[in-house]
Amino acid sequence: MQITVDEVRALGEGGATIINVGAHAGAEEIRGAIRYRPHDLLTPEHLALPIAAERPVVLYDEDGRGGNTAEIADRFAAQGYNARILEGGFRAWKQHDGPTQEPSLEQVVPPIRPSEVQELDPPPLAHARSR
Repeated sequence: MQITVDEVRALGEGGATIINVGAHAGAEEIRGAIRYRPHDLLTPEHLALPIAAERPVVLYDEDGRGGNTAEIADRFAAQGYNARILEGGFRAWKQHDGPTQEPSLEQVVPPIRPSEVQELDPPPLAHARSR
């Protein structure tokens, strides 16, 4: 279930979906990575993520030893994804001079049931529209 930095780089840009599941965002992340909070990936019964199932999913944390990372990889694998954990995590990526970027915005795990959708803004009042 592990993948090395060299193996990830051999996949080429866009050859895998890279997900930062570290507990802290840090000052930078792997270029092209998206970020989810580990808790958000462990909580829902089913993950409804906009991720291509035909490409490998590379999960990484700060040093490749996070317990949540292995749990998250198991969840992805159980749902049909080719999930791999980056051996040595972000630290190994930096040691191999892998390209980085500023931290991306944390993504939200979409709800799968209407009851899980939270309304952010109340709907406009009917009389306010008629004015």
